Amino acid sequence: MMIGATAKRLQAQTGGVVNICDQVKRDWVLRNTDVSEVWGVGRRMKAHLDAMGLKTAMDLAKADPWTLRKNFSVVIEKTARELAGTPCLELDEPDPPKQEICCSRMFGKRLKDLAPIKEAVATYMMRASEKLRAQNSLCKKIRVSIRTGMFNP
Repeated sequence: MMIGATAKRLQAQTGGVVNICDQVKRDWVLRNTDVSEVWGVGRRMKAHLDAMGLKTAMDLAKADPWTLRKNFSVVIEKTARELAGTPCLELDEPDPPKQEICCSRMFGKRLKDLAPIKEAVATYMMRASEKLRAQNSLCKKIRVSIRTGMFNP
């Protein structure tokens, strides 16, 4: 979150890395980090936080999350919870393979020749095949449909 800025600021002491797993080090970093260095806190928000008496990252970590959410946003609430040691964001898990893959587009104008339609179908089939291979899947069925515009006679 804001630890990267602290690590840069204290490059000589930290070598560019701050391990905040140790509670004592974490508290020291939070006490010695201005609230403006916290990710998501800009100039205007800093002024509001200062008015609430929240000057350091530690102050933000100890603030009431619901009050922060009400006065600012859910992002600042989650930031405060994260600073206090409560994980709010999960690491992204890979998406499960899709059961259906669809590649569809609309033409910008009405087509009357078959050649560009065949070319488009081949292109969309290629894209669908690439997506299928990317997730290491096989398919049993392929459906191709073409229709005229809903509002065209």
